[in-house]
Amino acid sequence: MAQSNVNPGAAAGGGPDPSRGRPRDPQVDERIREATLELLSERGFAETTIAAVARRAGVGAPAIYRRWPSRIAMIENAVFPGFDSVAVRATGDLRRDLQRYVDAFLATFDQPAARAAFPALLSVYQSDPENNALAGRVGSGVRESFREMLAAAAGSTAVDVSGDDVLDMLMGTVLFHVFVRRFSGRDMSSDYIAGLLNRAVTGG
Repeated sequence: MAQSNVNPGAAAGGGPDPSRGRPRDPQVDERIREATLELLSERGFAETTIAAVARRAGVGAPAIYRRWPSRIAMIENAVFPGFDSVAVRATGDLRRDLQRYVDAFLATFDQPAARAAFPALLSVYQSDPENNALAGRVGSGVRESFREMLAAAAGSTAVDVSGDDVLDMLMGTVLFHVFVRRFSGRDMSSDYIAGLLNRAVTGG
């Protein structure tokens, strides 16, 4: 019988109430995160299970379920821990700020655990859109800060395009760079991506 990767006692859409029971030990949190990243890098998404992570981290499965309601939530939080807070302080220099966003997204996606997890997570999201916590993170803080960056640049640069459209172009180009370009033979540096986006936004 296949092992269930969802904690039946957890509330839908979130983890258990942190106010109940003993306080969480941040060292255990970090051991679980490190074990998840190691297993993704070494053995891939399919073998990064709750049981395997628990063994690697030296904890029981209940310790994981007290923190995350499912295997998918555990992996998302390990691979993209600060994704919902990606933000660049606007300088008014559009080209420079675009490159800083590109660098931040590359730092998130262009590392072994993310390369192992993200394609499989896309398959999960396709079959179960309600399980897509990553989309919610991009839809909140990241988009708001990106719009603010474009607005700050509008005073010195002709910006006549939706901030959401530009962010979607940026993410799509970064994902192409990470997951496709190595097979296409094209090399796209962060500087090249930022310049491409800058020309698309300004028409220059």
